[in-house]
Amino acid sequence: MAESTRSGEPDEKIVRLLFTDFDGDRADPDDVISDGLDGGYADRTEALAAILRDPDEGPYEHFLACLALTRWGDALGYAAVAEAASDPAAVDWRGASYDRLHTQDDTFALLAEAVGDSADMVEERATPEARVRAARALLAIADRVQFDRRISALLRRDLLPACLPALRDAVDRGVRRLAEHERLGFDLGLQLALMIVAARAADPGWAAAAAGRLALAEPGERALRELRELQDPGGA
Repeated sequence: MAESTRSGEPDEKIVRLLFTDFDGDRADPDDVISDGLDGGYADRTEALAAILRDPDEGPYEHFLACLALTRWGDALGYAAVAEAASDPAAVDWRGASYDRLHTQDDTFALLAEAVGDSADMVEERATPEARVRAARALLAIADRVQFDRRISALLRRDLLPACLPALRDAVDRGVRRLAEHERLGFDLGLQLALMIVAARAADPGWAAAAAGRLALAEPGERALRELRELQDPGGA
């Protein structure tokens, strides 16, 4: 969350779990989550799971618990991500974090990064399939929710084959939205372009056709710069 800004103040329980490092000193949640990968996660997982399950906890606490559990490859974290993606407008923690540059909600973007980066934990936690389900659920809403460049975390070689159908469907919907000039509030064109470029290795024919359709939909200069990679033989 280094490039993000949280809203609200954390409660005492989440401060102990994610704002306090393993030496007992005050710390940033990013650092605590990262340090927990060395094994410390086991001491805090149960308490974070209780926060995530408790409907009386606040939105910010729910979000941070979900973020930490997901990065630690926990099955409950992945399941919570997939459930949130099934109805993103209804999630209570939307707006719990927002990017500093555009002051837009980036909660799903941060979760996407956590899902992608958790590849190093899934064998230890026996959760590789749960991770794929979470990634697929997030890509399925990429035409509706801001991910910006963090969507690249879901486009890794170990995830892409299983997620390709969801990716293609989201791109098709997103291109239609751009062509119809919907007001979306985020750079959908960039997200779609990144998805198309990533899909080239698995489905070059579809990627080439999708790139053409996206270019015609006036996706913006950031998207067009990404699409040029498809025309660059050195970018393969």
